[in-house]
Amino acid sequence: MSSARFCCIYFALVALAGARARPSPIKTIALSPVQAPDGLEDPAPASALFDSLLAAELGQAGLTVIPSRETGAIWQHFVDSVQGYYSALTGELVQAKYAAVRTNTLRALRDRFRADAWLRPTIQVVSVRFAGGEAIWDGASEGMGGGSSGATVALSLVVTVSDTAGTDIYIGRGGIQALSKGSNVVDRSKLFRDRKRNLQAVHLAIDSLLARAGRT
Repeated sequence: MSSARFCCIYFALVALAGARARPSPIKTIALSPVQAPDGLEDPAPASALFDSLLAAELGQAGLTVIPSRETGAIWQHFVDSVQGYYSALTGELVQAKYAAVRTNTLRALRDRFRADAWLRPTIQVVSVRFAGGEAIWDGASEGMGGGSSGATVALSLVVTVSDTAGTDIYIGRGGIQALSKGSNVVDRSKLFRDRKRNLQAVHLAIDSLLARAGRT
């Protein structure tokens, strides 16, 4: 075989392998209800807030969004079908039951709504180091006062996206706000009041996903 012909075959195979490895485009995405952290007196408003922001931004990017109420209802149906996936005796997660709920939810989302992906958002409490009076975490920053240094806790929006085969294909994070500044704990009534910070957290968490999906 001539070297020229060998090169042509080689590069054709490389191109074919690259095409096969390229992820399928995301056109329809299922959105799960936003899971809020323990400790919030009333997590429902925070969950609803970020649910609406995520749905709006995904929709504006041209994706078809399966609402969280639909996805949540499907998930709960399969949870009920196995009578919950935590052991009544030990309180531990029963992996086989959880796997069945997850697999059946993915299948239902694909078959009923033609979903290409499933997005599961959570609001998490994270530990943050700060120096020079500024905390920086998950793309966000916030002043801590003066030139102080130390550690604090903050909130971040974390999204995990799976394809319909159940493989996690994306994780994105966006910082929301600090829960304390030095010895001063932020009043819980003042959480999630800054719309600009909330929207920034959503963009930090999903913009790379949208870019990968060719939506930005």
